[in-house]
Amino acid sequence: MSIAHEPAVTDRTATQRLFGLGAPTRGVDDRGEPLNRMSMDIGALAANTGETAYGGVLAVLLDDLLGFTVWERRGTRDGLVTAELSMDVVTPRRWQGPTLWAESRLLAVTADGGTSTARVRDSAGTLIATGTLWGNYVDLPPPVANTAALPDFPEPGVAPLDWIGGRIDDGPGGPVVVPPNPLIANKLGFVHGGVQGCAIDLAANAALHRVGADMDTASMRINYFRPVPLDRATTFTADVVRAGRAVSVTRVAGTSGGRICIEATVTGRRRLS
Repeated sequence: MSIAHEPAVTDRTATQRLFGLGAPTRGVDDRGEPLNRMSMDIGALAANTGETAYGGVLAVLLDDLLGFTVWERRGTRDGLVTAELSMDVVTPRRWQGPTLWAESRLLAVTADGGTSTARVRDSAGTLIATGTLWGNYVDLPPPVANTAALPDFPEPGVAPLDWIGGRIDDGPGGPVVVPPNPLIANKLGFVHGGVQGCAIDLAANAALHRVGADMDTASMRINYFRPVPLDRATTFTADVVRAGRAVSVTRVAGTSGGRICIEATVTGRRRLS
């Protein structure tokens, strides 16, 4: 049980609108402990989750809420960058809409950063996923406001690859390529860390499909090494380390401008009937 009713943020970024994220709210649980909450509208895709796993979109919800939970304890620091995001998908399919709800708690905080944890449930109360974030506080000048008109938002219910404007390239490895897209920016003016997590999930699943492994994402552990700029394409290349009968392990690297910006390990679980 939780009580969370104080709106914490009123302005939503294009990425938050793209993925149907509500504003974070502050509150307390039934023990009086601080608790933050955020929703994700899944009305357009819930009916498809029996046939298709959408685990990657959870990274956007978790990164946004977990990051906010650490960010709001930053004191005089300018902002927060995600250093590591971990996600375990407990229920990869058959989500009950129209909304997912995430609840987050702060685990620890120092002058340099902190860590937070969260659980995600669907509208029926089923546990969908858990997540943990490590974040570092940074001192950065405010981003230059982008006054250019945003591109059109994708139609509701399209595949997440279309949400982020990405494509799966032909050729060796068939990487996921995400071109410059202002719809996937964070508030610091870089590619949103959760969107990178979504691309990682898509790249890992595409790689497993190429080797004939029928898996759903069970967990992701993502390490962020440097911010990903918005003005150039980012390529997510997956290498299947092992694909057994029940479990797979895939490593994914995200590169931009010839530099590795992000690396992840994705564990797959055999698709259950």
